[in-house]
Amino acid sequence: MKNPILLNKSDLLKISSNLIEKSASIRFRAKGFSMRPFIQDGDLITVSPLRNSPVKVGDVVLYKTADDRAIVHRVIRKTRIDSKAAFFIKGDAAFDQPEKVNAKIVLGRVVAIERNGRKRNLDTKFYHIIGLFFAGLSPLSRWIYPVGSKIKNIVKRKDN
Repeated sequence: MKNPILLNKSDLLKISSNLIEKSASIRFRAKGFSMRPFIQDGDLITVSPLRNSPVKVGDVVLYKTADDRAIVHRVIRKTRIDSKAAFFIKGDAAFDQPEKVNAKIVLGRVVAIERNGRKRNLDTKFYHIIGLFFAGLSPLSRWIYPVGSKIKNIVKRKDN
């Protein structure tokens, strides 16, 4: 990426909102570990506007929190709040309860992830199935993620 611009979270949210409202996609480096292993800290992610296509269970979306932060997490269930569309959204590796999010604050959908020079386009049937798999595992993440991490560490030690 040529001449990257470093933005704080507040500026990222403002610029992202403005660009997506104008039907532009945005690309930025992921920060944090709540979406591991699907999205790693440092991955480049591309977010596109929803363009009147419905958000589905399993989609990874960018949304604005009540305290003006930009968050990228997975939709694990659709619901309604006061007869308006809403979603339960949670990070794949997060242990806490899913957040209930009004559909109006969902800014866009993650359509691509780049890691180590390799790009994965998420708008395929394969990644939709993967998304449904992760959404289905979400209630079990409190137990699955720590076990998976221990297995990964054991395998790493054996390889060294």
